[in-house]
Amino acid sequence: MTTKKTTFLKRIKPKQGFEMREVNQKTMNRLFLSGLGLIIGLAFLSIVASLTRPNKPQTIVQEVKNEPTKVDYRLTYFLDDYVSSYFTLSEDSSKQSEELEHLNSFYLSLPETKNQGQSRVTTSLLNSKLLTIEKDVATYQVTFTTGKGDDAKEITTGFAIPYGEQEGSYFVAGLPWYTTITSSKATATSDKKELTFLDDTTTSEKTKEKLDNFIKLFFTNYTSNQENLDLLANNLLALENTTFKTLDYSYYQEKGKETMAYVQVTFEVAGNTHSENFTLTLRDKDKSYFVKNLKHTITTNYTETGDTK
Repeated sequence: MTTKKTTFLKRIKPKQGFEMREVNQKTMNRLFLSGLGLIIGLAFLSIVASLTRPNKPQTIVQEVKNEPTKVDYRLTYFLDDYVSSYFTLSEDSSKQSEELEHLNSFYLSLPETKNQGQSRVTTSLLNSKLLTIEKDVATYQVTFTTGKGDDAKEITTGFAIPYGEQEGSYFVAGLPWYTTITSSKATATSDKKELTFLDDTTTSEKTKEKLDNFIKLFFTNYTSNQENLDLLANNLLALENTTFKTLDYSYYQEKGKETMAYVQVTFEVAGNTHSENFTLTLRDKDKSYFVKNLKHTITTNYTETGDTK
């Protein structure tokens, strides 16, 4: 007979509860004061840090690169040299041919002139100032002396130069002209072909004589009398120190109610004569004519187009 072993369950001990300890008032005061002191210390350190920290605004520095600007002064040098050559003619006759040869070197081809009796006297450039450079024309103010001894004169005037460019080089494109300093009235042709004068075979002899007489009257007043000039044209200033000498070439072409006049005339300035080309647009007025427009140039195709631009 088998004897069963008796098993006993273990007794579970009850959990012990939290034991409350009594803290006296003196200990509590110490803990409170310690915590308060810590908070005050941290606040003080924060204030000191903010006061000592540099309060400078942040500056953004941006590097700016200055790109060099290339300016081409070759045209100015070319024109200055031409002006100097044009207004320089020494007393020494042995040097004059060399000076004229240098002057002619500025042209691709010498402009045609009908007047073969032009004269030049001793001339010396005192100073020149470049006033304007337009597309095809540069205008200077020049002061020069001409003549010798008691006959010497000092002249200040405007001087316009038609120029062109070919393969990066410059040239004088036609006859230069004198102009009033306060007014710029013309632009030069941009054509590079040579200007050739043709005989006027389409205008009757009677009409041509009438037109030639008006052109002579106009240029006489253009170089002498502003009041009379105002009766013959609008918005033109009479030239000073200039004398109209001769009408050397004229070609007329009717264009509707207007007449185109292509002329070359000779002027004298202080003993020096020179030729200038003009294109004038004329309209009828009181059995005569009135200058509606004036240009200091003649286009190379003037006989084909009757240009009024």
